[in-house]
Amino acid sequence: MRDTDYKGINTLIRTYELRLLKTEDFERMIKADDLASALDVLKGTDYEFDQAEVLRTKDFNQFAMNHLANVYRELYELAPTPELIDLFTLRYTYHNLKVLLKQYILKENYESLLIPIGHLSIDSLKNLVETGESDVAHPIMVEAVQSAKSDYEERGLIEAVTVYMDTYYFRHLRAITNEIDYSPITNITDTLIDLYNLTSVVRSLNQGKPRSHLYALLSSSGSISKQDIIDESMNGAVSVLRKLYSGMSYGSQLETVIEDNNRIDTLKLDKLMDDLIHQIVSEGIYQAFGPLPLLGYIYAKETEVTNLRLILVGKDNEIEEEKLRERVRKVYGS
Repeated sequence: MRDTDYKGINTLIRTYELRLLKTEDFERMIKADDLASALDVLKGTDYEFDQAEVLRTKDFNQFAMNHLANVYRELYELAPTPELIDLFTLRYTYHNLKVLLKQYILKENYESLLIPIGHLSIDSLKNLVETGESDVAHPIMVEAVQSAKSDYEERGLIEAVTVYMDTYYFRHLRAITNEIDYSPITNITDTLIDLYNLTSVVRSLNQGKPRSHLYALLSSSGSISKQDIIDESMNGAVSVLRKLYSGMSYGSQLETVIEDNNRIDTLKLDKLMDDLIHQIVSEGIYQAFGPLPLLGYIYAKETEVTNLRLILVGKDNEIEEEKLRERVRKVYGS
């Protein structure tokens, strides 16, 4: 991958960035008197929706995800390295595989839960789930489906489908990262997997799950040893954080998620992970070459959609302005 390969698309990305929602747009939505007024802020933007229909159904996710799907379709056509786009769409593909596997196993209809994002069509994924084979899917993805189906046949635990797809998602993400071999992308992947593991430990311990649960739940694809995390978990989640994560570049920031009662706030941890990735991709604002401007734009669109849903759901449920501000992610370039 040559940095100069991205010169053309980066010029286009700069024009796309001008259409991103700004901090003041989100602030206007937060300050809006009601849901209808918040939706008014989106008039004239790239988001297409029937306001009366949205107010009736309260389905904020559909128009936001339709918009995101259109963005990804265009970027797949433009990107010199489509695998770069896969770094972001892969989680939707593995989500769809979870849905389709459960639909296949339980003989129930979950079509409404599918998200049409990713370079593989829904029909291709259905064929993979039904046959266990594919000429277009990555071998890791094929193995993921085969393993999940085989495990269900042996143990009959539908919950294991989610665990398998999460595990293979991170394995697939690591494979793409290693193939691209670009340090900012490696940093993003390390952050995603390591903090996923930390969050999983916190939630598992809070739920009183046995230690054996962590062996299936945690990913081995992170930069911090899975076994070390499991061993230290015997001393509690805070001990895991301080002993194994304090040496990371973001170690000091992790202290902010520890509450006075010596417990970890998972909502703050999730938000911190987004903020850390924001710090990495924001460097793309100052670069003319290489893939970072494209990565930054994709992350900006993902964050934009996340913020829209957070605010619209919040306005619908009459959540206080200050609480909404606490939940909103940083806007790209801010």
